[in-house]
Amino acid sequence: MDADELARFLAGSPDRRRLLAQLRTEPGAPSDVADALAISHRSVQRNLAELVERGLAEKRHGVYTLTTVGELVADRHAAYLDTLTTLGEYEQFFRHLPDVDHTPDPELLRDADGAVATATYPQAPVDHYLDVLESYSADRIRMVSPVLSRQFHRVHAKHVLGGTETDLVLSTETIETARSLNPAEFAVVLRVDGFSLFRYPGDVAFGLTLGDDWVVVNAYDGDGQLQASVSGDDPEFVEWGEAVYERYRSKSTRVDPSGYDLPFGRR
Repeated sequence: MDADELARFLAGSPDRRRLLAQLRTEPGAPSDVADALAISHRSVQRNLAELVERGLAEKRHGVYTLTTVGELVADRHAAYLDTLTTLGEYEQFFRHLPDVDHTPDPELLRDADGAVATATYPQAPVDHYLDVLESYSADRIRMVSPVLSRQFHRVHAKHVLGGTETDLVLSTETIETARSLNPAEFAVVLRVDGFSLFRYPGDVAFGLTLGDDWVVVNAYDGDGQLQASVSGDDPEFVEWGEAVYERYRSKSTRVDPSGYDLPFGRR
């Protein structure tokens, strides 16, 4: 069986793909299959014969069933279509991630939630992120971010002041920009109990927030504007996020609060 020919065969007709999926679920006679799929009996007969010809199905006592090869092809083809569906659903999210090393397997997003910026609702991913942080609790939160956004200050402050240990990884450039814009506030924040800031020596081009058993991934455009936010609690999705976070954290150094002066009266 030639792989290219089989791929063209399956891609050449939606009825063939539906027929393969139907037989994967329930073997049947041509009339039963035609009724289940609302396809003409003639089309079903023709496509069943082609499946048999390619070794994907076999006929026994008038009932068509998939062969072992057919079962494997149907299973892999269904997974392939699911992946394409997920890629289409989260296209804007994937498009704004920096590279494949920062991209979760699409299969991990099948039960995820998310939002993307649109012309009529540009704040949708911001609101999604805030909703997640408002909804979930955590003993510890770990973050990597390309920006230090005031839009997120209130909700993260609520976690920190509520006793959630919080670690934040920022690039050196982002840290120095934040310090220069408001050195007094920067020095105060560094001394908040339970909060630790880490300096990453390279560029940071995406956002990641990890709770105890949940994860949020944020995708930004080149201007630092949040374009898509996806969250989930699938254990494998969380595990992926933890691995990416550790790549950043392992190369970062903690910012020492004593190196930054507090404003008068706050010592």
